[in-house]
Amino acid sequence: MAKKNEVSDIKVNVKRPDRRSVYINGEYAFSISEGIFLEQGITVGDILTDERIETLISADDREKIRNAALNLLSYRQRSVHEIRGRLRRKGWADEGVDSVIGELEEKGYLNDGEFARAWARERVQRKSLGPLALRQELIKAGIDRELIEEVIDETYRKNSPRSLIETLLKKRKIDFEKPIRVKEK
Repeated sequence: MAKKNEVSDIKVNVKRPDRRSVYINGEYAFSISEGIFLEQGITVGDILTDERIETLISADDREKIRNAALNLLSYRQRSVHEIRGRLRRKGWADEGVDSVIGELEEKGYLNDGEFARAWARERVQRKSLGPLALRQELIKAGIDRELIEEVIDETYRKNSPRSLIETLLKKRKIDFEKPIRVKEK
């Protein structure tokens, strides 16, 4: 007779070979990543307490959240606010999301200061964006207001708004010596 919560079988998932399906007392119980499976050293015949099962599932969820966050960061640098919003929209619990965000900040993968400076530099160089528009974009990205002001001061100390306007006028082939028509404005 099978004992309570005895691991009866462990199988490699057919569709996801990087995951293991754990069967308890002959029935499918849960699936975890291969990394957690190897780290925890689960074998057939082990007796798993309800707390240990919950810990395994929680660790697997955290790994899924981390992978989702790293996937988002692989495309471009993002703010903490953006990552938090995207992960919540995917249905992850706030506790797990906040834990992963803390870990990514600690490792240097998420940094609002670096994000804001890089975003400002790129938007000013590519779009000749002015301070008001840049401020709005950074607010939308969830950057702290004090940091926004600091970044805007730094950015427009290096790139004067007047030179940006002149660049934009040249780009659009507008002679800035002549009065600008309403349509051109």
